[in-house]
Amino acid sequence: MEDPSLAGADDSRFTRRLRLEPVGPANASELWAVHHDDAVWPWYGGEMPTLEQAGQWATFMGDSWRLHGVHKWIAYDRKTGEVVGRGGLSRTPVDDDWGQIYDFLPAEPWVRVAHGVHDPFVAHANWVEIGWALRGAFWGRGYASELGRAALAFAFDVLGVQAVVSCTVRHNVRSRAVMERIGMRYVGEIRSRGLVEGVEGERDDAPYAVCVLLRGDWERSAATPAVP
Repeated sequence: MEDPSLAGADDSRFTRRLRLEPVGPANASELWAVHHDDAVWPWYGGEMPTLEQAGQWATFMGDSWRLHGVHKWIAYDRKTGEVVGRGGLSRTPVDDDWGQIYDFLPAEPWVRVAHGVHDPFVAHANWVEIGWALRGAFWGRGYASELGRAALAFAFDVLGVQAVVSCTVRHNVRSRAVMERIGMRYVGEIRSRGLVEGVEGERDDAPYAVCVLLRGDWERSAATPAVP
């Protein structure tokens, strides 16, 4: 992967197989293609999004890149140009829902500090969420882990955050496996609106598995020599 210090927050980034482009209004159709995929949309409210909805999401993500310096990328296959998925980071709102994460982070002042720019919402300054969604044709080939590792490098080496968190509904075993594969540690569960295994539709008390990676653990892993 390229040296993350060589690129700005809104630049293209590259991994071994992927080209990552910050999502903005111009990427609405690609974002729609990801979330319209049969392997993806059932995890997000149980309804296929319209192109108009995808456009609204893309505009919001573009605003977040501009104002908060980060949000999701569209991931393209570097050889074919195909849309593989979307993923990366986002700042988390300072609200009661995300406040549940405080119990899993160090009891230090940086945890509750708000980002200096309060648009498009008041967000945490020193920790971000990581996530990914890949089209079904690309599952099982290591792309999610590749995307996840690129996002971790961006979080710690470019944004300089103190922690990265990831949340997924308890029964999303594939996503949980990716979290562990990229070095994140399972810390517990929170309850929020989402899907419950075996229950139709969303519920307000769905169980979410939470994983965390702290800056110190990232730096130690980066300093550990690879096993030949």
